Amino acid sequence: MARLIIFEESDQETVFETFELFDSSILIGSDPENHLILKTPDIDSSHASLELRDNRWIIQDLGGPGGTSVNGEEIHAPRRLHHDDLIELGLIKMKFHDPKRRVVKQVRRATKPIADTVDEDEADISGRVWFATVAAATGAVIFIIIFLLVVAHFLELISITDLLPPWLSN
Repeated sequence: MARLIIFEESDQETVFETFELFDSSILIGSDPENHLILKTPDIDSSHASLELRDNRWIIQDLGGPGGTSVNGEEIHAPRRLHHDDLIELGLIKMKFHDPKRRVVKQVRRATKPIADTVDEDEADISGRVWFATVAAATGAVIFIIIFLLVVAHFLELISITDLLPPWLSN
């Protein structure tokens, strides 16, 4: 079972708590209604969430004041977690452990410059965001066209029946 290990970094790693990810959706924050409650000033009432999607854990920042980062990189969109990822919520540090996903990383020669490579997991998430953006833009364009046609009809610039095909206008 996947878990979060909350710790403090000093000369040695001091483990404060191990939190088992027992549910498919975990809310993290200072509010007592959350699954994982962190009571520090830089943790918002609903700071971050973890969700199990397609047997993989996804973390998402919910707008906490201290931000959320994974492996030192601040996140602004859902991000897939890997075994041993370091998660920081404000000043709180925790490691993500998923024994089922533990793999030995192999060194491979890059065929493209490293800056051009994209993690397959992040590509799946950004593809969904791209599709949602295109769908929303298409809906907005259709709404604007219908709105303009209604306004033009109201101002008697055109008649909606003039736009119908000849076999339907009778």
